[in-house]
Amino acid sequence: MKKFSLIIAAALLMPLNAKALNITDPFFMPAPGQVVSDTSLGFTNNALKLNKSWGLYEKISVGTLDNLTLSASVGWADIKHGGDGMQDISVYGKYRFMNDISHGRFLDLDAYFSPELFDSPYNHDGGAAKGSTDFGLYGSVGTAQAADNLTIGAKFGFDYIGHTDETSSGTILDAGVFAKYYLNEYNALGLSADLKSYLGFEKDSFAAAFGVNYSYDLIEDKMALVPFYSIEVNNKSIPSCAIWGLSARYLF
Repeated sequence: MKKFSLIIAAALLMPLNAKALNITDPFFMPAPGQVVSDTSLGFTNNALKLNKSWGLYEKISVGTLDNLTLSASVGWADIKHGGDGMQDISVYGKYRFMNDISHGRFLDLDAYFSPELFDSPYNHDGGAAKGSTDFGLYGSVGTAQAADNLTIGAKFGFDYIGHTDETSSGTILDAGVFAKYYLNEYNALGLSADLKSYLGFEKDSFAAAFGVNYSYDLIEDKMALVPFYSIEVNNKSIPSCAIWGLSARYLF
């Protein structure tokens, strides 16, 4: 069960003037032909049931249509007192139903699919991958004009986590809210809160997750750094899981 608490949704935002969204806004989408690189260095105190770990991850997103973005990600992790190896590839799609820049309202649908590809300790193969085939679907709605220097939003969706040789499959229902306040044109503080229901796996459980991030634009509308921290607390005998690290976003 502990490995499923690694799923984190980091909401990254920036102020909306009357024109376009900042590259770290959760409702930002690259224009057709634009490419976004997200490079992350992350740490956790409870990865894959094998204590501490750290990993490097890269996600590339490409604007294909005005209301469609396609992405792919891959990573590598090192588990303390365990193995190391590649993290399974994930592919993503984001479709925007409502894109009203002048009023700052948005309605998005996000989906992802992550097949089992690399060696996993959950399948007695060594390595550090999750060992299962997973997919998910999320809807999000929000506005960048609720108040001066503030973006707010809400999301609801699910993750289906496939079975491995050692774990049962299950579904994670997730409902959350997020907000970010912009201190100035280069600095912003983000907060998020989620309620999760774990159905299946070894046993059903409920969890609450809280996150905070801070974004700083190194190059306006081009490059930003985002340190982040989140914690998840479960109502069963599952230890709390903390995740922290640094992400860098670059727009080509």
